[in-house]
Amino acid sequence: MAEAIPLFPLSHVLLPGMPLPLHIFEQRYRRLLEDVSDGRGGGRFGVVALRKGAEAILPGTADDGPDVEPIGTIAEIIEVEPQHDGTSDLLCVGSRRFRITTVLPEGTPYLRAEVEYLDEPDGDLTPELETRARELIDVYDTMLTRIAGRGTGAELPDDANQLSYHLAARLPLPPGERQELLTDSTTAERLKRVARLLRREIALLGQTRSIAVSPTVLRMGTASN
Repeated sequence: MAEAIPLFPLSHVLLPGMPLPLHIFEQRYRRLLEDVSDGRGGGRFGVVALRKGAEAILPGTADDGPDVEPIGTIAEIIEVEPQHDGTSDLLCVGSRRFRITTVLPEGTPYLRAEVEYLDEPDGDLTPELETRARELIDVYDTMLTRIAGRGTGAELPDDANQLSYHLAARLPLPPGERQELLTDSTTAERLKRVARLLRREIALLGQTRSIAVSPTVLRMGTASN
């Protein structure tokens, strides 16, 4: 069933389970925060990535609003810290994915849309897919630690779906590639894509820093993709 939610377009892709700090200063987003904090929005809003242009374009203008991706993620507000100048600092976390079905007519200063929520099916998930992804992030972290003195993060989740999003968040990807990971319809598809991206990043680290990379790592599971 479709649900109407406020949207916050960003030049950033929010993934489920990932944190999102925000500084709210524009008047229309102050209004959005007021609206979702008074019980009508449940302390949450949708985050969608900009395809191009500036999110400062208002809906209903000649440009017909910002050009955003059709699939986004709900941001659940965890903390709100109001400032003396009327701005606010938020800490949010990504929860459910959604697909925009209809952008609603102008009625608020911020963008709103009807959305449908997306399930998180496993697809053709196998233990090998999950094991491969864990092995590749270990290789990547080891190389990164040798170069920069630290890896990409702490312990990984046990759940395969959560793992796919955590790995996607740890890689230094442009918004377009991160959006593709968000859009993947199954956990298996996302883990396969993450594995390909990890092999690419491992190869790049080896090339740029003259670190020897075993060919076995780069070929790992290629046939399954």
